[in-house]
Amino acid sequence: MMRAAGALALCAALLAGASSPVQAAPPPKAKLKIVDGMKGGPVKSVWLHCAPVGGTHPNARAACRLLRQVNGEPSQLNVTPKASCTQEIKPHAVVIAGTWYGRKVHWAKFFANACHMRAMTGPVTAL
Repeated sequence: MMRAAGALALCAALLAGASSPVQAAPPPKAKLKIVDGMKGGPVKSVWLHCAPVGGTHPNARAACRLLRQVNGEPSQLNVTPKASCTQEIKPHAVVIAGTWYGRKVHWAKFFANACHMRAMTGPVTAL
């Protein structure tokens, strides 16, 4: 009898806890879709969320940190200005679009190859 009462009390406590409202995570203050298409190769795309960090980007924390340094302006990125890249031609087209703290962002750029892309954008386009 005592064991049944204890089990009943435990079930009631669990049900009461389960019925309490769940706090939803706040929406991100920055939400960007990043697309990288290589000529003759795959097209990769991810979501990057900042504040709080998340999305499907493989290195969201580093990408958000870098974009914060340029106030969400991808055109201002220049991670490795004097990179030693080959003259290999394997074009990449990159698009970054979304919102950054309430401001619309739309940026697109062609790069001669992945090295040039990484030199400018660093972890932001490391998909």
